[in-house]
Amino acid sequence: MQPYARMCRHIWWAFAASGAIALVAALAAAVEIAPAPFLAGVWQLASGVLLLVALLRAPGGIRRSSGGLLRSLPFLGAAVGGILLGAMGVLLPSSDPRISLLSIGIWSVLAGAGYLAIASLARRFRVPDGGLYVVAWSGLAVGIGVSTLPAWGLGNAALAPAAALAAVGVVTIVASTRLRVLPDEAPPVLSNRETRRRERSGG
Repeated sequence: MQPYARMCRHIWWAFAASGAIALVAALAAAVEIAPAPFLAGVWQLASGVLLLVALLRAPGGIRRSSGGLLRSLPFLGAAVGGILLGAMGVLLPSSDPRISLLSIGIWSVLAGAGYLAIASLARRFRVPDGGLYVVAWSGLAVGIGVSTLPAWGLGNAALAPAAALAAVGVVTIVASTRLRVLPDEAPPVLSNRETRRRERSGG
């Protein structure tokens, strides 16, 4: 678990920056500074590039060790997907807000799957994840919900992409705070005698 945890503690900033950019893009979309699909594309492209750079530079990441590529797989999908989806949104912008909802939802699902993979690994090694497991399912739920809105005839309003960006931004920032403090190993299990001794000594 240690290589994965150490990698997460070195890439958290990319998710924090992604969440902040998503909130800024949400505000810009709400006041109609630029078309929502273009803003979503800018956010996804920036997120993908930042995450890829973080994975390349992180200890135990893609370039740092022989198993770095395997350890980076949980978040490699979000990095590559962000770059591809973002490039399409920037180079081929659409005026249909449903297109941006679909791309926002796809990235949220990719990121949520990465959080879930790390959280599941932490649970396997009995390492406290600080709530990352719940955040992961929240990201997946937001992504699936956002991307399926057009199928239900919803999401035509101009504010729908702004709300989607804001939701994904909040989840991403919360996930970054969990990744930042992910421990290497489970806390030591104290014997009953040691526990009583520490309680008597005040800790």
